[in-house]
Amino acid sequence: MRADRDFGFSDEQMMLREAVRQFVRKEMPDAVARRCDREKIAPLAVFDKMAALGWLGVAIPEEYGGSGLGFVELGIIQEELSYGLLELAVLFYRATVHGAHSLLTYGSEAQRKKYLPLIAAGKFKSSMSLTEPDAGSDAAAVRTRAVRDGEHFVINGAKVFNSQIDLADRTVLVTRTDPDVAQHKGISLFFVDPRSPGVTIERLDTLAFRAVGTNRVTYENVRVHQDDLLGELNGGWKQLMTNLNKERFSLAAQVTGAAQAALDCALQYAKDRVQFGQPIAKFQVIQHKLADMQIAVHTSRMLTYDLARRLDAGIDCRKEASIAKVCTTEAYFRVADEGMQILGGYSMTPDFPMERHYRDSRLMRIGGGASEVMRNSIAKDLGL
Repeated sequence: MRADRDFGFSDEQMMLREAVRQFVRKEMPDAVARRCDREKIAPLAVFDKMAALGWLGVAIPEEYGGSGLGFVELGIIQEELSYGLLELAVLFYRATVHGAHSLLTYGSEAQRKKYLPLIAAGKFKSSMSLTEPDAGSDAAAVRTRAVRDGEHFVINGAKVFNSQIDLADRTVLVTRTDPDVAQHKGISLFFVDPRSPGVTIERLDTLAFRAVGTNRVTYENVRVHQDDLLGELNGGWKQLMTNLNKERFSLAAQVTGAAQAALDCALQYAKDRVQFGQPIAKFQVIQHKLADMQIAVHTSRMLTYDLARRLDAGIDCRKEASIAKVCTTEAYFRVADEGMQILGGYSMTPDFPMERHYRDSRLMRIGGGASEVMRNSIAKDLGL
């Protein structure tokens, strides 16, 4: 059972947490989550119900139709949504961070006025198009080209592992606009309609994240108006870096909620499963596993909300964001791995959510910055 300690939450934040928790209990019980995963169904109906409650606008300023709250509230919502289904929180995150916060950070005022009210109302979905066949952890190696043609740019290239682009109204597309300068200096971002002529989307078959899934995308002579340039021409790399801390925070909140769900599943199973004449929860070896899982989840939650408060205070927190990304995603994997061991043979069946947690937790150590890359970043911040 989830702890009720509030981690310093205000009364309003506690009320928000309880509201999201009750919503997930009703709209995303395990049977629904299991069906979305097994049948590759994106939980769009649940997303729409969530949007109707105004949660998509929680961190969007009131002048653009939002609530004007902060990262603590974003974390609360994502943690609780992930308790039901991690990919439901990811749908939320791509709208609020890849969409709204990209526009708030480096979008023009015209773009903000056009798109932010739609995002706040839940009528607009976003995605990020960064990774390429030859540009993963080395993100600055992107080759997708955008060449100016009057008031338009013509885009050609290929992307891979572009999650949710098939559901999105716009995607933040990372392109190379100047091939004659250093890698980091010739990148630009565009807010592209993925239904534009010349865009081809192909769903990939993957081990994890089966409900929303991910895609391979090709761009062939795609024309994008200059008004859809995000931020400065050739300033895209710096713009991307400004949102990394927010992205890593979101991932930390998501895996904390999912890890709590995995822990609760293992705990309940250990209480119910009888072997050698008693529930396996009576054996010290199982108790120690569950205790270590609780330590991992508690630590993840502390790191997540410490990072949220740093972001809300405008404190430089690149190192703390990298630390949170490594610790929380690796904690989720350990919790899921031990959960598999506790459930034994039943962990291999879809009758319990543990096998989904195991698959999803493996992905989270890669996506959004692999653990090895995060450790490089931390080492750099240590002056190494």
